[in-house]
Amino acid sequence: MGRTATAWRRVGPPTRSPAARRLVAAASGAYLANCLWGTAVAVRLIRTKKLRVVHHGLFVVTATLTGVAATTPVWTRDRSALFLLPALVPLAVAPRTNPRSGAHWRVAVAAAPSYLGALLARR
Repeated sequence: MGRTATAWRRVGPPTRSPAARRLVAAASGAYLANCLWGTAVAVRLIRTKKLRVVHHGLFVVTATLTGVAATTPVWTRDRSALFLLPALVPLAVAPRTNPRSGAHWRVAVAAAPSYLGALLARR
């Protein structure tokens, strides 16, 4: 009976995890690259007749990194990635919207505050 009820709890304030910081930065960078590529396609700076897979690939990388980064508070003490949780909703909805409609870019931009919040919380 030498154990106390609080032996399993983390003690002290949250610390900054280098792994969490890198994952948040990688997810944010992937999101930015995806938005820039999609914008370039939308304004016809880039023709994607044969390069459609680039935007889809960037999206998969963005969604995967965001999902992994959002789990970092579970296995580290860094809570900055909690800001990424709301971004998972637009990431789930964006593939289901018509890319030629205004709804697609509005849904994509809806995730921006989450990425910005996560980046600012890292500091």
